[in-house]
Amino acid sequence: MVDDTAALSSLDMAEACPLLLVDLDDATGKSLAESCRAADWNVIAAESIDQAFAQAKAERPQVVVIHRTQQPGDPVALLKKMRGSAHTALMPVVAVIAGDAARHALKIWGVETFLDPPAVADRVVEAVRLHAPVPVTLTAPSALLEEPSRLKALARTGLLDSPPDELFDHVAQLAAHLLDVPVVLLSLVDRNRQFFKTQVGVPEPIATARETPLTHSFCQWVVSSDDELVVSDVRRHALLGHNLATRDLGVGAYAGVPLHADGVEPIGSFCAIDMKPHAWDERELRALRDAARVVNGLIALRQTAHLPPLTIEDWQALAAVVGHAMQSVAKLHLAGHPKMAPDEEHRWLSLTADLGRQLSECAPGERAASRARGSRSA
Repeated sequence: MVDDTAALSSLDMAEACPLLLVDLDDATGKSLAESCRAADWNVIAAESIDQAFAQAKAERPQVVVIHRTQQPGDPVALLKKMRGSAHTALMPVVAVIAGDAARHALKIWGVETFLDPPAVADRVVEAVRLHAPVPVTLTAPSALLEEPSRLKALARTGLLDSPPDELFDHVAQLAAHLLDVPVVLLSLVDRNRQFFKTQVGVPEPIATARETPLTHSFCQWVVSSDDELVVSDVRRHALLGHNLATRDLGVGAYAGVPLHADGVEPIGSFCAIDMKPHAWDERELRALRDAARVVNGLIALRQTAHLPPLTIEDWQALAAVVGHAMQSVAKLHLAGHPKMAPDEEHRWLSLTADLGRQLSECAPGERAASRARGSRSA
């Protein structure tokens, strides 16, 4: 049984309880906000889904109140974003909304407390004190991780359960060197596990298994939110502090960048991990993002081996991704040059040529021409 005493005590203190009011119906929402402020609540008002999600991440309210709306899809969209982000997944939500269908749609995404409109401040306060549970979760919402288009894109890469790859390994090794961290991962998030296509500094027996269940995954939250996740001290994080990777593996800090397939589908994370708190600076995050762009370019090229011949449009899209990767190779070389040994520098510079060669081999008609050349030589 979870002891909610501390949480309820903080909610009793109005000045310690910021409240995010998502008002999608202007007619009566303003009066509710005024009433809550009159009761000394720190009300943060939002008028749209994007604004509400941004404020939830930035302001970290102790409770979110979704006021009634004539657009039943909007609250669900907000809840999907909130439950998919490690920063907002645990926030309790009170919904002032009528109708069984609308309530059922919100309940799927973790809303347990509903009020019939119109709601006054006293009723909202009482609902928060007595009925707004803090969800306990170790994994991201399955509805987001098991999105069919995402899983299909992941499968089409051909990377799940594939052997280690020297090029991916080299990017991870350089990232670990530049960020001065013991662990770097290229993690691919499946429906119930994360698989490490490449890994630096992972202890046994995980290093041999090359995977963990999602109970030991931070990368799942990068995928479910399709956004960077940067935490300087995971032990103090409301959600990640309870992740079993924190307890069992001693993770102290995490920074992860989304990886994509098919251009838009989040399939994994390229991440850096420290065993102690780590204040990630902008130079380190730039290097991590550049390394992730290189990895995205390699993933896109690998995926073409499992696809039919590319059209001109497909190849142009691939060229854009690979072009960004080649630019990032140059940036990482510039950042890492002072620390690189000569052989390491040579391997890194050769990566640009290798990316260009692989891109040219994927050009429309090139595969057929290559097969024809091979047949003549035989």
